[in-house]
Amino acid sequence: MQRKKIYKRIANLQTLNVTGFHPADLDFKLDPESLNKQPEEVFDILCKLGEGSYGSVYKAIHKSTGQCLAVKQVPVDTDLQEIIKEISIMQQCDSPYVVKYYGSYFKNSDLWIVMEYCGCGSVSDIMRLRKQTLNENEIAVILRDVLTGLQYLHSRRKIHRDVKAGNILLNTEGHAKLADFGVAGQLTDTMAKRNTVIGTPFWMAPEVIQEIGYDCKADIWSLGITALEMAEGKPPYADIHPMRAIFMIPTKPPPSFRNPDEWSAEFIDFVSVCLVKNPDDRPSADDLLQHVFICNAKSSSVLIEAVQESLHLQAENANQKALKLDQACLRCMIRIRELWFRLKVVLSLRTLVPSVNGLHLNESTAALPNDSPVTNTLLIINDGNGTLKTMQSSNQDLSLKTAPSQPQQASNDKFVRPFVDGDFEFLKFIPLNELNQRLSVLDSEMDREIEELRRRYQTKRQPILDAMEQKKQPHDPVLIAIFWHDVEIHRTGKINGEIDNWRAS
Repeated sequence: MQRKKIYKRIANLQTLNVTGFHPADLDFKLDPESLNKQPEEVFDILCKLGEGSYGSVYKAIHKSTGQCLAVKQVPVDTDLQEIIKEISIMQQCDSPYVVKYYGSYFKNSDLWIVMEYCGCGSVSDIMRLRKQTLNENEIAVILRDVLTGLQYLHSRRKIHRDVKAGNILLNTEGHAKLADFGVAGQLTDTMAKRNTVIGTPFWMAPEVIQEIGYDCKADIWSLGITALEMAEGKPPYADIHPMRAIFMIPTKPPPSFRNPDEWSAEFIDFVSVCLVKNPDDRPSADDLLQHVFICNAKSSSVLIEAVQESLHLQAENANQKALKLDQACLRCMIRIRELWFRLKVVLSLRTLVPSVNGLHLNESTAALPNDSPVTNTLLIINDGNGTLKTMQSSNQDLSLKTAPSQPQQASNDKFVRPFVDGDFEFLKFIPLNELNQRLSVLDSEMDREIEELRRRYQTKRQPILDAMEQKKQPHDPVLIAIFWHDVEIHRTGKINGEIDNWRAS
C-alpha cells in the first residue's frame, strides 16, 4: 500500500506546475501521450554511461525526435523516498546550469528517470580521458557555471550536498551543469539546518562531518575542494582511507595547493575563502560570483578544445572496446570449434579396432588365429618409417581368443600412429565408409560420456550435501527447504545449460 502511494506521488510529479518554469525555454519535452506508454516504446537504450546515486545511467534516443537523453534506471527495492525527493527537486528546477528532468516511467522492477543528456560527460571523465588536469582558464569557466547553478538552488532553499567534479557535467558547447541530486536536500522554514551526514567524504564540509547542523554554505566548501580536484587531479586526503579523512577534515587546517607557485594569487584566494572552516564566515554563491577570479573568467569557448578532445577519446575507447570484444569472441569461437573437433576425434578413436597380421586388439581382448600361444611382446609403433615391430621379452603364455581366419598381411604393412594433439594426418588413411560410421556414432558416444560425468559428479556431491545436512542447525524448516531447493535448481540448471550449449555448438 505504501509503495502504491509512492508510485502515485511520482506520477503526480509528471504534471507538477512549478512557479518560474518556462516550457518555451526547453528544446525538448515529453508529451502526456509518451509518458503513458511503456518506456521501450518511447526510447532506445544505446549504452551505459556510468553509475549515479541509487542506479545506473544510460544513454538513450527518443524514437520520435532522435533527441539524446540520459536515463537513470533505479531498482524499486532501493529507498523510494529518496528517489521521490530527487525527482521532486529536479522537477522544480529550471536553470541552464542544472540538469533538466523530463519524466519518469515504471518498467518491471525499475524506475526510469529521464533527464537531459550532456554529451561530454563529467569533468572527472574529461580529466581521466585526457590524462591531465585543467588549466586556470578552464577551471574559472566551470566554477562560474557551477556557482550560477548553486545560486539558483540556494535561492530556492535547496542544498546539493554532493558537489564534486564527477557531478558537474559538460555539454558539447562547453557549458557546465550540476547533476545527480540523489543526496540533495530541501531547507524548510521549520528546519533551517540539517543534521545528517550525507555526501562524499573527501568533499564534505567540517560541519557536515561533525553533525552540528549545516546549510547552503556546505556546498561552498565542497566547491573549494572541487576546485583543488580540477587543479591537481584529486581532492585532498584522497590517498588515505575515507574513514581517516573524516576524522582529519574537522581537525586539520583547511587544505590548499600542493604547489602554490603554479597558480595565480586570485585562484589561491578564491579557494581559501571557500575553505573557511567556520560556515558563518564562508561566502555565499552570490558573493563568490563577484570574486575577481570568477569575474575574469573567459567565455565557455575555452572549453571547446577539451570537449572535442574528450569526445574523440570517447569514440576511440568505444572502438577499441568493440574491437577487443570482437577479437575475444572470435578467439573463443575458434577455440570452441577446435576443442569440439578434438573431442569428436578422441571419441571416434575409442571405436577403432586395428587389425595387424590377423591380430585384433581392443580395450579388453586379444585374439590370434588357431589358438596359438604367444609370448609377452613389446609393440613398437612408428620406429621412424611408420612400421609395426615386435620385441620378444619372455615365454610367458597369454590366454587368447580365436579370431576368424583372415589372409595374412605382409610383415611390412604400415600401421597408423596414435592421435597426437594437433595432428590429424591419420584421418587420411581411414576409408570413407569408416569415417561415416564413426561420425554417426559420435552423438551416442558423447551422451554416454556426459552421463558418466554426471554420475561421477553426483557421487562426489551427495556425501558433501549429507555432511552439511548433519552439521547445520536448522531454524526454520520451510526456509531451509527453500534454500536447498534453490541450490539444487541452480546447480542442475548450470550443468544442463553447459551441456546444452556444448552440444549446440
